Amino acid sequence: MLETWNKAMQILRSRLDPIQFDRWLSPIQPEAGTDGRLTLEVPDEFSARWVSDNYLELIKDALWDTARKHVGIDFKVRAGTPPEAPRLVPPAPREPAAPVGGSGVLPAAGAHPAQAAAQPPEALPLVPWYTFGTFVIGPSNQMAHSACELVAGNLGGMYNPLYVYGGVGLGKTHLLHAIGHHVIAARPGTRVLYMSGESYVNEVMTARRNDRLDVLRHRYRGQCDVLLVDDVQYLADREFAQEEFFHTFNELHNAQRQIVISGDQFPSSMPKFSERLRSRFEWGLIVDVAPPDHDLRVRVLRQKAGREGQVLPDDVAEFLAARFSSSCREIEGALNRVTAAALIKRIPISLELARSVTDRIIADRKGRLTPEIFLKTVADYFQVSVADLKSERRNREVSRPRQVAILLVRKHTGASLPAIGDLLGGRSHTTILAAHRQIEETIAAEPGLERAVKDIERQMGL
Repeated sequence: MLETWNKAMQILRSRLDPIQFDRWLSPIQPEAGTDGRLTLEVPDEFSARWVSDNYLELIKDALWDTARKHVGIDFKVRAGTPPEAPRLVPPAPREPAAPVGGSGVLPAAGAHPAQAAAQPPEALPLVPWYTFGTFVIGPSNQMAHSACELVAGNLGGMYNPLYVYGGVGLGKTHLLHAIGHHVIAARPGTRVLYMSGESYVNEVMTARRNDRLDVLRHRYRGQCDVLLVDDVQYLADREFAQEEFFHTFNELHNAQRQIVISGDQFPSSMPKFSERLRSRFEWGLIVDVAPPDHDLRVRVLRQKAGREGQVLPDDVAEFLAARFSSSCREIEGALNRVTAAALIKRIPISLELARSVTDRIIADRKGRLTPEIFLKTVADYFQVSVADLKSERRNREVSRPRQVAILLVRKHTGASLPAIGDLLGGRSHTTILAAHRQIEETIAAEPGLERAVKDIERQMGL
């Protein structure tokens, strides 16, 4: 059980913000329990409540992905630890020699012993089953899969960089990890570094604050043969981090070292990136990953069930694939819930069970989607701020996202026009009504905007 926890922690490290992970999950000490349960020892009562309220479902998902079975969680406060008040300012990430928080380096063969000890191969946070062999291929991702396989077998060639873009949960991270696994297996000693955009920003700012930029630059530019950058959109509006990444990109590209980048948008659609950085993203090959069609979703479900030794009836696979259509991650999460319910109740997976479990998922999701969450999601999608949406600015770059937010809040929360007006800086209900009518007319005339609205809804699981 302790080995299962260690593997789950690697998954959680790759999924969470490094500061959040270090603050709330790193201090946890596991204790093997009985009857398939795991006791997590936390520093104090506040940590127990906070982790339970904010991270319990993520922990359970990671344990499920690792153990392939339901693992019960109990919390235990560490003996002799005084209660701790919540910190208003999170601590800076720790700086161990081995990288954390979504990035890692595999040392080259023949590296200096001190370097090898500082950066052990096991620190590389690649999910073990994210390989090309486990990637389910369909019309929506076939081009991206082929491009990644081609790049993995021909590092630093004509497709450098490779830029993969698409929405949340469509397989971009899987493909980047698959490249890493392939390179490590085929070319022992190749130094592979996987990182998330968010992790890179945190590392750059920490290095700048601690006057250690020379160390960071040496790590990324001098000790890396293959750079895998996931969710590069997190560098948006971070000028200093973009500047550092620009020079890292140039040095690696000039040395014919392979760069693979994933993002949620086409490079030219990211206005908060510098022009010279966006142009470099377009130097090589750009491929997209689209939402999976029904057939692909069914095959993803069947593969996942087979990998876990579960019997998934055809009608349940068809039902889940029809009900959850936005991403592979979403349908796998739904299957996790259904399978867990079957194990807990000790009954076979059935259509009735799947319907009952997913009804609760959808009800819970809609209950959590407040108007404020819609504003934040729309702002992030169009790369503006929530403050912009609430401001008096009327230029197209702000007014169009504001109208989309009005449409979605009205459609999915049932908020009144005056309430939406108050949400958006005190606008009158007549202004909100006019904006709502205008966006409906615009969507009817502009298919691209309609796709954007549907994409936002998919991201929110609607």
